[in-house]
Parts: sequence; structure tokens; C-alpha cells
Amino acid sequence: MLSSLNVSSEIIEKLKIYEALLKKWQPHINLVSGSTLNDIWNRHFLDSAQLFDLISERDSKICDLGSGAGFPGAVLAILGCSNVTLIERDYRKCSFLRSVSRETEIQFEVFEGEIKDYPYQADFIISRALAPLNDLLIISKLLIKPKTKCLFLKGRQVDRELKEIDSKIRMTVLKKQSIVSKEGVVLELTDIVFK
Repeated sequence: MLSSLNVSSEIIEKLKIYEALLKKWQPHINLVSGSTLNDIWNRHFLDSAQLFDLISERDSKICDLGSGAGFPGAVLAILGCSNVTLIERDYRKCSFLRSVSRETEIQFEVFEGEIKDYPYQADFIISRALAPLNDLLIISKLLIKPKTKCLFLKGRQVDRELKEIDSKIRMTVLKKQSIVSKEGVVLELTDIVFK
């Protein structure tokens, strides 16, 4: 579970509330793959939580793109990041995310709409399972400032996605092995420039 992260019993209780809400809403809205429902703690909570130590300042402006069921953004808010915005266009998923915020008593912003319409830039842009890397960078363009760091959870196609990045996009890439999956990778992108 999350024992490797050494979290408090209070955080564990909030994650249990989150788990219960996910299981309650899942039959009505497809929030996660049904095959992962019995492994929420590893596949979703721990997978999301591995980004926590990569965020240097806990009050940094964090934008979670296409947040869906709240992974990884809502988990990072529960762990202690205080300035998280979950960007999601599906109003039903936004309702779920607001329910998570209310029931866990953890504050995070839910922006209901398209990523391109979000009016602020971010210190950290995070995403999981939203789109191929090149597309992620293009839709993130307006949110990126010179010091922005992108943390993207990626799978076995990561090397192919890196090769397919538009030649006009320059950046520094660091790949870290996922703590959850042998095929998983955390991509840390910095110095992002669109030529």
C-alpha cells in the first residue's frame, strides 16, 4: 500500500473515503478501468503519490490535465500539496471530484472545461493517461512558463512517444522508473521551449 511513503493515519483515512466514493460512483460513471477496482491503492493512489517527492514546494501551482477520477492531482492534494487545480471537461467527473474534495475536506480547485481555456500558468503540469506526449505538450503550451516542470506518468510506449515529439519543441527529459509498474515511467520535463 502506501506504507513506503510513510503517510499519517489521517491521510490514510482520507484515502479510504476517496476509495469508497470511487467504488460508489464507478457504476454510474466510468472513472477507472473496472479491472483496477480491486487494486485502487497500488494502481491509482500509489501511482499518483510517487509524484509527491518530485514537487519541491508544496504550495506550487499544480495543474492536473484531464484529471478524470482525480489521479494524480487529488491524491497530491490529500498528501499535502495546497495549490492544485484539476482540469476536466466532463461535468459528471467534475461532480465526482467536487464530492471527493467535500467528503475528504481537502481543498483543490476543479476547473470544468477545456485545458486551452484555463487562464493561468503552472509551476507543475501533471497528467496520467490523457494523451500521447506530443499532444500533451501542445495542449499544455499556454500553461507553460520558463520554469514550469511537467511530470507525466507514462507506460510502455514512452520511448516511441519521445521520438514522435515535434522538432520545434525543445526540452530536457529525465525518465524515472515507476515504483508501481515495471513498464511505467515518470517523465520529468524541464526547460520546455516551443520554437
